[in-house]
Amino acid sequence: MFKQYREYSITRKLAPFKVDGLAMPYPEFVPRLYNFCKELGFRKGLIMPSRAFCSDENQGLPILLLTKHFGAFPFDHGSVGAVMAVDRHGPHSHHGEDLVIVQASHVGYDPDTGIYGKYTRPQLIGKAAGASCGKITHVISPYVEKYQFARGRIFLQQDEQGRHLIIVKNSFIDFTCQPVKDELVLRLQHIAKVNEGGVIRALSATSSSHVYEVSSAFQQRLESAGYQWKNVAEPIGANLSADLFFFRSDFQETDNTVALERSLIEFMPNIVTARFPSLLAAQINTQLEFDRAVESIRRGTEYRGRNFLFIAGLNIDISEHVDFPATNYFVPWAAHIQPEGKGANEYVTIEQQELFGSLIKQSIENPDLVNLKEEIGRMAKRPSFDIRSPM
Repeated sequence: MFKQYREYSITRKLAPFKVDGLAMPYPEFVPRLYNFCKELGFRKGLIMPSRAFCSDENQGLPILLLTKHFGAFPFDHGSVGAVMAVDRHGPHSHHGEDLVIVQASHVGYDPDTGIYGKYTRPQLIGKAAGASCGKITHVISPYVEKYQFARGRIFLQQDEQGRHLIIVKNSFIDFTCQPVKDELVLRLQHIAKVNEGGVIRALSATSSSHVYEVSSAFQQRLESAGYQWKNVAEPIGANLSADLFFFRSDFQETDNTVALERSLIEFMPNIVTARFPSLLAAQINTQLEFDRAVESIRRGTEYRGRNFLFIAGLNIDISEHVDFPATNYFVPWAAHIQPEGKGANEYVTIEQQELFGSLIKQSIENPDLVNLKEEIGRMAKRPSFDIRSPM
């Protein structure tokens, strides 16, 4: 069924998500997280971690480190794209006395170039580089393509009479009698002149386009940014900024991960115009999933009266580099804390800068660290058990 999206008078504003100076290598983040839990009153041997990561293989190191430092293989609280499975709170709470959830979307990063979005796959012949989070890339790519197409099909021009014009393909115009379907929609009310009756009237039309005179405010905006009008039509290009359009589209996903696209659709103009769309999409997903998960936790009863910590952030994946193996960094975003024995409304939310400060002061030494190699060796030395089918 086609999903109709209208322009809302109340829009959601996301808080700034900082990265610079806040990224911790996972071998340092996880012991700090464990020691932070101990500081909150969590008890050795009774902590059950859970992770809500993408299923990408480059999220393996974080999972192994959570296992080593918390002494238990983490419960799985997420699906592809790091969307939280909020229906798993109950099962998770039955697996330990003190509970921790770590949620993180992820994005690749090349420290040599400063470019986000790519990751080298060692298991591919030639170690080909591809999208660091295939799911996020799959969701946003059609919108990026539509935006790039529109940048080259919407034109600016100054005519012989000195009027400043915008020439728009009909497929981007939300006509009253024929609204746009499955496409980028231009916010003409932010660009073109509007008459006293509130109507935007075209100066002329061709077989596939309409021509409008731009408003004085939009003209001044472009000129203030250094734009110089020309007598020949030229593509609007990067001047097609995020506030000048939105997307109306049927969801392309058909499985339960449609939640990722549903979350990002409102912010897609910001994503497709960003320098690194996959980075911004991962940051936005982390922010939205934290908010959604906290709401489900507060409304539910699964974690009430228990020591509980939910921490969200961004996983940054770095491919094999010179003589060093692939690794991951964690950028904290926010945390939700419920102390043991407290009611549903007695909780603490820690914002990004304070959360980073709480983690960075913790030691990277963990006296309770589990030696996985030793544990596997002990398993190998156990006697063979006589396992039989029931009679």
